[in-house]
Amino acid sequence: MTFKLAKKDADKPLVELRGVAQKMYVRGDLKAIAELGGKSEKSKSAKGAKGKQALDELLKKADQLPPSLDAVKGAIKGDWVSLDTKSFEEFGKSFGKDKGTSGKANGSLSDSLDPKAQKQALEAMRKALMDNAKFADAGSKDGADHVKVTANAKTVGKQVVEGLKPLKDKLGDKRFDKFSKWEDAPDKDVTVDVAVKDGMLSALSFDAAKLDKEAKGELPVTIGFKGGSEKIEAPSGAKELKPQDLMGAAMFAFMGGGGQGGGAKSPFGSDANSPFGGGPLGGGAQDPFSKSV
Repeated sequence: MTFKLAKKDADKPLVELRGVAQKMYVRGDLKAIAELGGKSEKSKSAKGAKGKQALDELLKKADQLPPSLDAVKGAIKGDWVSLDTKSFEEFGKSFGKDKGTSGKANGSLSDSLDPKAQKQALEAMRKALMDNAKFADAGSKDGADHVKVTANAKTVGKQVVEGLKPLKDKLGDKRFDKFSKWEDAPDKDVTVDVAVKDGMLSALSFDAAKLDKEAKGELPVTIGFKGGSEKIEAPSGAKELKPQDLMGAAMFAFMGGGGQGGGAKSPFGSDANSPFGGGPLGGGAQDPFSKSV
């Protein structure tokens, strides 16, 4: 499986995923992703400014991360990293148990849903689109046949939520509340250019600005799909990113980073006050992130 999300005519993809031998490989351009909302009035608010400042700080501190967090450093800089999805799933479940929950409320659509319920959910989404979309032949280009699919985002969102209501108990309140936000989609027509090559879906192109009520101008995005018999290979040099690495990096940023960043001491220091004084991160107290998952 391979997936690539890119802005139209961009040199680098925003996000790229590859699934090889039960492992997921991912890389992303954080700066470009953050800039997607740059034309939105909302992004100019105090909240948007804080988000940009936080991202800038994160990128600056990437070089200050200790060697034990090289995978996080690579992910921040847009390098390939590998993910063991089972590890992240188990890690999430352990936190769910700590909070007295099953951990399923925030999971994927398939979590906790039996095959029949999953089929109902997908059917609700399919019906919402088919009932409200208009299709138009857009001819051929670069060896692919194109079809324009246009639908009102708010209308489709409302119908999807309505179709999922019978599954509310199975979805759980938290997850259903997330889906219910689709009703707040902008009252705009969104057109998706669907490209089909050799009988298979090859790309989806649309203006992402249409999905934001405050956005000005256009944000053209293309999602490419690669199928067929071509072999998908794991990218070379990808470091494994573990869930506890992300927590360690978050603590590092929260506590002020390395000695060059000023402010608080690094939580990865070797002194007695460091919460990461033991294990692979130092000497002394036990490393709270050393638990294997």
